[in-house]
Amino acid sequence: MEAIRLDNVSLIRRTQEEFSYDLKKTLLSFLEGKYRKPSRRCVLDNISLVIEAGEKVGIIGSNGSGKSTLLKVICNILEPTSGKVRVKGNIAPLIELGAGFDSDMSVMENIVLYGVMLGFGEQEMRRRIPEIVEFAELEDYISVPVKALSSGMVARLGFAIATDIQPDILILDEVLSVGDESFKNKSKQRIEKFWQAHATILLVSHDLIFLQKSCERVIWLERGRVKQIGNSEEIIQAYLESVVILDPLEKALPAPQEFQELDIDEETSYPSREALLPPPTHPSAVIITRVFITNQDKQITASVCFESPFHIGIEYTVETAINNLRIGLYVTNQAGVVILEPSSNNFLPVTGKITALGQHTLYVKVPAPLLVPATYLLAGVGAYEEGFGHHYGFFNRFLTFEVTPPPKSSQLSFGQELVHPKIEGIIE
Repeated sequence: MEAIRLDNVSLIRRTQEEFSYDLKKTLLSFLEGKYRKPSRRCVLDNISLVIEAGEKVGIIGSNGSGKSTLLKVICNILEPTSGKVRVKGNIAPLIELGAGFDSDMSVMENIVLYGVMLGFGEQEMRRRIPEIVEFAELEDYISVPVKALSSGMVARLGFAIATDIQPDILILDEVLSVGDESFKNKSKQRIEKFWQAHATILLVSHDLIFLQKSCERVIWLERGRVKQIGNSEEIIQAYLESVVILDPLEKALPAPQEFQELDIDEETSYPSREALLPPPTHPSAVIITRVFITNQDKQITASVCFESPFHIGIEYTVETAINNLRIGLYVTNQAGVVILEPSSNNFLPVTGKITALGQHTLYVKVPAPLLVPATYLLAGVGAYEEGFGHHYGFFNRFLTFEVTPPPKSSQLSFGQELVHPKIEGIIE
């Protein structure tokens, strides 16, 4: 029996540019002859799929591919621009925990309100209040306004309500556990009960191992379209291969080996200290031109000492204005194991100077001591517009560098570890 059915569902949403327009600005632009109709973006493009009752289905795809939007359409949070959505049974959406709470109302009143919004009767929700506040560990806050709770408490409350009502369909968007370690264990155990029951589960997660073990089928979204649907192991494997070989949103780029710019420096017998990347084959808002390794003084080098921090430099040019920029890279060992995966949004804002027009150099600092002495590969570097899925380039396997051992006088020893951070030992 079908639980969820989508027939040719599309969703076109307004961009931030259109939201920022007002009447005065529009009239002035008309008078100045500068008016341009604001652009709109197709977030979901002609999606058709069927999920049977009791199925556990995962959704994968890069950021901006439409995963969370698809869940919101199924939950009727967003109305599709075209197409039909059919859902049989009551839904518990764990998408944005706490969304829909009235901050001025008490915890008890919000439990009733939240449950009614999910389609349950007022009296039934009042009967469930003691169990919900006990699970959420909010017994002492039952009469407190939600605005007085911490964000963690609000998330626990939303999780407790949504999972207490035993829905026919459970929608999860990266919400497998919330709160501190103690509550995480409780929430995981509760979620596991849904897997053992006959509930239909639709899950968005970047934890591909969990999806492969827990879901019968996986839906792979790409730019708002269904790329593939099928057996979880097969689809996840295909997705991983597309990511490793080439970013899935940049199929027009040349094969990865064409990006390899390795020149052996005969004097030191190390690979080249920098890689000059080829220009894009089509117009691009962001162009990555050069990647290099430097010591802690930002001097380009082919090798760095284990005991010294170093930088990975990425030179790029912003050709046209964009909204939010993220730049990331992969560092692997010779066996291909990913050791580091830094992303610029973890240490820089995604707007401002990083997106300004012109040439920039991003220095990613790697602390020391960390990487054990060995040869490492800069296995990938790429840039994309955060939240929109617009990828501006992805380059694979093009630069190696050495981490050299400490001086002979050092008493350090290395075993089978991949990283060797400074760890204190205390004997009493």
